[in-house]
Amino acid sequence: MKRLLPALVLAVAAPAAAAWTFTAATAVSGEPAVGVFPHLEPTGRRALAVDGDSVAITWEDNRSGAPQAYMALKPAASAGFNPPLRLSSGKEAYEPTIIAFAGGFVAAWEQDGGLRMRAITAHGPGPVTPLGGARAAQVTLHAAAGRLFAAWVEREGRFGRVMVAPLMLSGETLHTGKAVPADGVPPQDQQLYPALAHTGDELVVAWEDRRAGHTRLHYACSALHPLRFGTPVPLNEHPTVENAEFGRGGGVTRVALAADDGRLAAVWMDKRDFQGGYDTYSAMFGNDCRFGSNEKVQDMFGENTPQWHPAVAVAADGTTVAVWDDTRDGSPDLWLSTRGEDGWSDDLAVTPAHGPGRQDNPALAFDHRGRLHLAWLHASEGGPVRVMYSVATRALTD
Repeated sequence: MKRLLPALVLAVAAPAAAAWTFTAATAVSGEPAVGVFPHLEPTGRRALAVDGDSVAITWEDNRSGAPQAYMALKPAASAGFNPPLRLSSGKEAYEPTIIAFAGGFVAAWEQDGGLRMRAITAHGPGPVTPLGGARAAQVTLHAAAGRLFAAWVEREGRFGRVMVAPLMLSGETLHTGKAVPADGVPPQDQQLYPALAHTGDELVVAWEDRRAGHTRLHYACSALHPLRFGTPVPLNEHPTVENAEFGRGGGVTRVALAADDGRLAAVWMDKRDFQGGYDTYSAMFGNDCRFGSNEKVQDMFGENTPQWHPAVAVAADGTTVAVWDDTRDGSPDLWLSTRGEDGWSDDLAVTPAHGPGRQDNPALAFDHRGRLHLAWLHASEGGPVRVMYSVATRALTD
């Protein structure tokens, strides 16, 4: 039986026995203000990136009077984050995402009905350039073997279609290469919310797909160059018999991918258990462009509580961690599980993001030293909303 352990030092079933120690929470989004509402919901949940010892976090808020995309940077030598930098340049912007690349960072976001991107280098932020077509949305980024890729949803007729393209950085300016569809067959219904990762020389894209009359998850694989994706394969296992009360399937949404050192993991929200709301499910990537069996991530103490906003990160040594929020203790808190040889560990309370108020919408990433970086939204009772940050170190034990 799994057991609950809400403590600052978290014992987890990592590849070897380990303990995580999180630092106290640090504010990222500047001084809180009444009426300003940050959002931390990028496609693929990539709102945090680490380059060496520098950390960058993106979000959207309305501090200027309209929704805009922002970024805060914590330089390697700094104890805290620099003042927020506005990334977007239009009337409105939403769902920014960020990735570490070429000794700096690359961000992308929705703006005024399309997509925009810019690089943040040692010389500062580069120019804002377009990404995708005129009716593009839901962008995510990924860096693989010195290459940079973007995936997004492009409107094609009545439906959205997932597209993937390489991005090129020339000086401080980003350009888009030739875009190809994740599925060579024109969409029969909506394709939504793509996620990207790679293992070896194989790029994997996963997305929500409604061709079956309800939402399922599909994925496809391509070589890094040239991009040419194979036939899509289902990711989530679904009931073989349709349910008269609940429709054709259990319902899935918002897949996230992460990879390092040959290990690639997927997590998503899954409502195959209709009575308990969404659960966090996962699958591990294997050989021949195939994911293994679906695995429920949360333990029995979270069985009757819906899980939200799952994110995943994979360290260089293969350690795989999932984080999400749920209300099992009476208010939204962050919970963490680590996948070991025997499956996912007990659910563990992330202490800096646990307690009174609302703690939700996590984003996370490992750095080259195996430290786990975490960002989330915090709202005190009746108070303003802020983007927060903590980092965890791991100590091996006997």
